[in-house]
Amino acid sequence: MSGETNWQASVIEHRTAWIVAACCLLLIFIASLKPDLFTTSPEQVAEAEVKEERAKPLAKHLPATIAEEPERIEPEPVAEPIKPKTVIAPAKPVVKKEVAKQPVIKAAPSADEPGSGFYVQLGAFKEKPRAQGLIDQLRHHGWSGVLSKKTNGLYAVWAGPEQQRAEADKLQIAIEKKMKTRGFIVHQKGT
Repeated sequence: MSGETNWQASVIEHRTAWIVAACCLLLIFIASLKPDLFTTSPEQVAEAEVKEERAKPLAKHLPATIAEEPERIEPEPVAEPIKPKTVIAPAKPVVKKEVAKQPVIKAAPSADEPGSGFYVQLGAFKEKPRAQGLIDQLRHHGWSGVLSKKTNGLYAVWAGPEQQRAEADKLQIAIEKKMKTRGFIVHQKGT
C-alpha cells in the first residue's frame, strides 16, 4: 500500500465525518425552528391507524407465504462438551552427566572495542542509544563505527580505524560530504 492510498483514505474518512456532523447539526437546527415536524399530534396517530386498517384487507390477497408470519425455529439445546481424558505418564529418571572442565580462553577484543590507529570522532553522547544510532548511520553508508565509553560516562562515536593520519583525513572529508557531520581526528594507541 502506498502512502498516497493511506492519505486518500484519510481524506475520505474526514470528509465523511464532516458530512455526518453537518447533517446532525442541520437536523438540530431544523428541530429548533420547526419543533412541530418532530412531534406527533392525535390526528397524525389516527391517520396512521386508518392507513394500517386499509392495508389489512390487501394482506388477504397476498400468497400465504408472505401474509403469514414466518415460523420461529427454536435452536436445539447444546450438549455438554466432551472432556478429554488426561493420561499421566511415569516420569523418566534424571541422569546427570559430568562435563569435563575446559581450559579458560581469554576473549579477543570485540569489534566494538577500539584498536590502535587513527579514528574520526563524530560525536559524544550521554545516552547509548543515540550513539548507537550514529554508528548505524555510519554502517549504512559503508564505514565501520566504534562505540567508545569514556571515563566521564559519555559514549564517543568513532569511524575508522585508519593506519595513517592522511587516510583518516580522507575519511573525515568523505564523511563530511556524505553525512554533513564534521568530526575530528583522534589517535588511539594499542591496548
